[in-house]
Amino acid sequence: MTANPQTDASPSQLSITEHDLIADLQQTVARLQARLAELERPPGQWLPLKTAAHTCGIEYERCRTWAAAGLIEARREGRRWLVNVVSLRARLTALGIAHRERE
Repeated sequence: MTANPQTDASPSQLSITEHDLIADLQQTVARLQARLAELERPPGQWLPLKTAAHTCGIEYERCRTWAAAGLIEARREGRRWLVNVVSLRARLTALGIAHRERE
């Protein structure tokens, strides 16, 4: 019985082409994992900035600063800022800031 050189090779014996293939596959896996995380994220709930800040129980100015800096998902529509409340809640949770939900 003859040995199969491709299955019996140690990692140090892999060719450059095989290393490239493995690196490409790892990059593909990372891209797919990022895309999956994006698809599993809850849909956005867009509210005016002041309403979003009030809803999450934080100061308006803090929320405005985060929106302007791109630290939370926000967009301008004319003169108004709209904030994705899901993004705001995630930021508060990541920072360990207790937020209280208001109606």
